[in-house]
Amino acid sequence: MTNDINERVREYYSETHNIYSSRWTLDSDPNTIHIGYYDDEHTSFGEAAQNMRRKVAEAVDVGPDDHVVDAGCGLGGTATWIAENRGATVTGLNITEVQLEHGRELAEERGVSDKVTFNFDDFTEMETIEDDSVDVVWGLESICYAEDKRDVLEQAERVLKPGGHIVVADGYMTKRDLTDEEQRIMQKWLDGWELPNFAHVDDFTADLEDLGFSNINVHDAKENIMPSAKNLQRISLVGIPVMKLLEVVGVGSEHQTANMVGCYYQRKAFERNLTTYAIISAEL
Repeated sequence: MTNDINERVREYYSETHNIYSSRWTLDSDPNTIHIGYYDDEHTSFGEAAQNMRRKVAEAVDVGPDDHVVDAGCGLGGTATWIAENRGATVTGLNITEVQLEHGRELAEERGVSDKVTFNFDDFTEMETIEDDSVDVVWGLESICYAEDKRDVLEQAERVLKPGGHIVVADGYMTKRDLTDEEQRIMQKWLDGWELPNFAHVDDFTADLEDLGFSNINVHDAKENIMPSAKNLQRISLVGIPVMKLLEVVGVGSEHQTANMVGCYYQRKAFERNLTTYAIISAEL
């Protein structure tokens, strides 16, 4: 990612750290900053968030012999979960030092510090990862922060061993030619969460194929994540005025207010079929 984008993302996550780490604490692990995969057996957010991790892990059959790169590891909740529940060795990459330190402390608390390492590294460059050294490149709602998603896929192709896998669970565009109103909705969401863009799902899979990946699978999970999308919008109805007030009195920040605005508009984008949520996996 460019230095400008990196700096904006670092600033965004530093200022919204408390929001992300506390948003779900009433119902889940506070180290979870991704949405949930709901089904008949997983109906609360806490259950659905754990189910999302299981679904992503199952998509590429993560096991104890695997070395997994968690590209954009957030607070470390997923990286430590992979080590605890799948037995894999994990390297988490992040450009936000406050989150990296949180992840290191979490790995110690959960007794997996021997299996999990956290590196300050841009996942569009992966400078700390050697060629042909990884079994799985994992992206859970993180690759969307790359301006050009192909940059990440090229790095995945470099660091993966032959027969290795990539799995990316994220939002994707499904409509190309947006009306002015649709563009406004998307821009409110993107700006609110400091996202440069979403890749179109067809472009993402085409890039995978072009880079030599095979067995490409797209699991559309939009209906499974809609309870999370609706909940985020409900939170925003209270959060937007509260954050605006805090910003006015000098306690809150512009990023915190914008985050809540993004929470409002993301549901609109899903419901208007501008975007979907998919778990995309492929083999090298």
